[in-house]
Amino acid sequence: MNDNFKNILDALIKEGFHSLTEKKEHEGRPLDFKITPYSLNTKLSFKFESLDHFVAFLKLHDTDNLEQKTAVLQATFTDLSLNPNEFFYVNFFEKGKEAEM
Repeated sequence: MNDNFKNILDALIKEGFHSLTEKKEHEGRPLDFKITPYSLNTKLSFKFESLDHFVAFLKLHDTDNLEQKTAVLQATFTDLSLNPNEFFYVNFFEKGKEAEM
């Protein structure tokens, strides 16, 4: 695991999001994320170098329906007019709290 991924996981665990790291949906707060071309300047806003970089992160920790999730991510990039080969930010937050983002 690269150091960048370790830093992301450490931050998620510190904030109580254990489901991604332990693959147990019932433990910790439920996790969701939003992709943006910029940082939202939160403790849980992380830069990824490309869509492939983010998919590599997901492969390490969330293998359920990965092909379907990748297709959704590609559609999200199209909707946001983001280039999947350029950097972007993933802003993690508690599921159901997107309105506060």
